[in-house]
Amino acid sequence: MKIIRTRQRPFLVVIDAVFTVLAWIGLLYLLVSGLWPLIEAREGGPRLDNPAFDALGTLQIYLWVALVNALILIGWARYQQRKSRSFAQRRLPSPVVDDAGLSKSFKLCGDRLQQLRGQGVMTIHNDQEGDVSHVVPHFWPVHQQELPAPLAPQEHPRVIFLHAEDDDNREPVNRIT
Repeated sequence: MKIIRTRQRPFLVVIDAVFTVLAWIGLLYLLVSGLWPLIEAREGGPRLDNPAFDALGTLQIYLWVALVNALILIGWARYQQRKSRSFAQRRLPSPVVDDAGLSKSFKLCGDRLQQLRGQGVMTIHNDQEGDVSHVVPHFWPVHQQELPAPLAPQEHPRVIFLHAEDDDNREPVNRIT
């Protein structure tokens, strides 16, 4: 089971793996260098007297501390996982609101709703309750009769025809579509 699912760059994964291997080698070296003198065979066999039991007691304390640390880290990771699940639900897109819901939510009349649906940049002012008090558009709409006449297409468009080496068999293009 993988608790942390963050993707890393391959270079950082290699560095992480190298440091992890070095840490395990260091731990094993310290364990062997500390426990080897206790079980080393001497004239009367392995030395299992009082200092050996003291060392095992110290080792037991280290193991308990490691177990408590592991439980704390796993608990924290589970908490963050549950928290991120609820956070992801909060980040879902908001439901689609129709015109009736929007006008009811902000107490908009029909004219103000149409004004908000218009194009352009506008400043929306709110009252103390958060409702829309008035809207200031920053553009001046142009009515259809104020628009200039559309440009008429040319009757005979001019075509520039450049000859190339292999154009002997081709017809020139007279009309652009």
